[in-house]
Amino acid sequence: MRTRTRTGGGAPSPGAAKTRQLKVSEGVAIGALVTLVVAEIIAFGASDVAVAAVFGALQAALLLGLLAFCGWARKVPGVLTSPWPGLLFVALLIVVAWSLTPFGPGGAHPVWRYLGPEGGAITVDRSSVLLNILRLVGLASLFLASQIVGASETRRRALVWFLVLALGVFAALAIVDHVSLRAGHRLTATLLSPNSAANLMGVGVVFAVMFFSQAIQRAGGSLRLDKLGLDASLSLVAAAVFAVALAMTASRGGIFSTVVGLAILLTWQVIAQGRKVKAVALIGGAAAVLVVVGLTMRSAELTAARFENLEGDVAVRKVIFDAHWEAFKTSPWFGFGLGSFPIVNQLITTTENLPVLFDVRATHNLYLQWLEEGGIIGGVFMLAWLLVALWRAGVHAIKPGMGGALARATIAATVVVLLHGLSDFAVQVPALQALFAIGLGAMSATAAPPRRGRKATTPWGTIAFAGVALVVSVLVAMPLVASRFGGDLSTMPTASAEVLATSIEAGLNSKTSTPAAKARLEALSRREVAMQPGSGGAWLRKAAISFQRGDVSSANAALEHSLAVAPLQTSLFMSRTKLAYENWPSLTPVARQQVMYQARVEFGRPNGEGRLKALANSIRNPSGRIGLAFLIVAERTARAQAQALTKVQPQ
Repeated sequence: MRTRTRTGGGAPSPGAAKTRQLKVSEGVAIGALVTLVVAEIIAFGASDVAVAAVFGALQAALLLGLLAFCGWARKVPGVLTSPWPGLLFVALLIVVAWSLTPFGPGGAHPVWRYLGPEGGAITVDRSSVLLNILRLVGLASLFLASQIVGASETRRRALVWFLVLALGVFAALAIVDHVSLRAGHRLTATLLSPNSAANLMGVGVVFAVMFFSQAIQRAGGSLRLDKLGLDASLSLVAAAVFAVALAMTASRGGIFSTVVGLAILLTWQVIAQGRKVKAVALIGGAAAVLVVVGLTMRSAELTAARFENLEGDVAVRKVIFDAHWEAFKTSPWFGFGLGSFPIVNQLITTTENLPVLFDVRATHNLYLQWLEEGGIIGGVFMLAWLLVALWRAGVHAIKPGMGGALARATIAATVVVLLHGLSDFAVQVPALQALFAIGLGAMSATAAPPRRGRKATTPWGTIAFAGVALVVSVLVAMPLVASRFGGDLSTMPTASAEVLATSIEAGLNSKTSTPAAKARLEALSRREVAMQPGSGGAWLRKAAISFQRGDVSSANAALEHSLAVAPLQTSLFMSRTKLAYENWPSLTPVARQQVMYQARVEFGRPNGEGRLKALANSIRNPSGRIGLAFLIVAERTARAQAQALTKVQPQ
């Protein structure tokens, strides 16, 4: 594989190595990085926790393989013991892991009192915190691997160029799939969210336009096709494809942030290249044409409708923001733990915000969610790490040539991501995090070869880090993957709360009721609630096991805890209400009141009466069926009376 000055656009930076042919191992390493991140994007963004765990293991394996089989990789000085990124990343991990302890300004969260007066943690979900720490370790492995590759400007150019081409092909296929199968809807590609897709496409636009602008510079400002070359044509086509896909997402925040990022890039490019105003007009006009082409396609009407609904969406975002801002203020220093958003969201749901919060996956504000999960201290360390990375990229950005252009595009793309994060769910997708880790790693790398005559020191620290990360990732991923394919490795100490929940539900649904089977389920349930005592589902499963074992007192306590931590969780309503009314004579007055409270709230929601009727007909316990029927009649009568009063009042 040969990387020439004309391939990938632009001339090399001053002081960079001359154009050279990449070694086979270098090409394989670049191909592995590109393949891994594209595969993660195709795998629905690795949004499933089991898939994310598998890719975390692959990321560590990639770093280990790079160091084991590539001699040039071992010549790159290790950075684990340097102030950045190594020591600052270790400090970040310690701060994030601190939520696993009870040693915070407010002590352990109150939900831990359900398990006893001692111990506990700041977080409400230890399992999610541990999984997210492992995800950070995987991203660190990817970051280090891309730093090793990016230590050579030739490899860095090739890595970014082939990433843009691969993602351009992905975007083109996403457009074809969208137009042929999902016309009329917003483009999501494989990322399950239009906003996540918009983030990816926006970053693609920025880098593709950067390559095209470098081709224009190389051609002396001329736009004649015979002077631009194949790489210019490919980058222009890629930019057009990314722009069209971005428009099809109809993401207002994604389009706006991309326009801002392009403005920063193009202005900086023209200043760095020393071009005249004519060049500004030419490059800016090309970018404007791309945006217009995208907006004039079939997605234009959908995008316009989205902008018309802006006021209503702002009101919805405000409800989410206000509720979670108040939650953040209750645990501001260390937050509730990474990955705790779903549990926190159920803890703060009330009858007033239920219509908005019942099905949200994120705060739609990157900074608020990080503060809520990581706290102020975690946010400060993450910000410090990111600022140093951008500073390192900024040092390259002031240089002429392709190296400087790549760094400028990286900073502009970071602006796209951070600006979009103010209003939308995007960068929380694991695949996009992996993509950004590769970009920041490659652009913040610095070539620092050993002195002549001195043998390069093998980076044993980095090798040990990758090895430990791989082993731990595999041990955590195994139970998750097994649970997806019908297996059961819940007895492994590394089994997450999700694995335990899957095993417990399978046991409850089976007809096996031997003492040994019941004891096994009880043991699994104790482990699950010990990991996430803030989960309404975990306590509900414990209640079901206790009822099955005939331990009414324990069952009532667990049911009350489930209703206390998630009083209005809609995804639990049917199963929790059915369990309660099937055991209605055994419930305590407190448990009955809590169950009826949610039933009344659900009755008032769309199709609430129909769902309650279907539930009542499925209950086998006579007293429970009659009790729920009386509640339905009472609520129907109260609603009819309220409607009658509403009709009378105007007169």
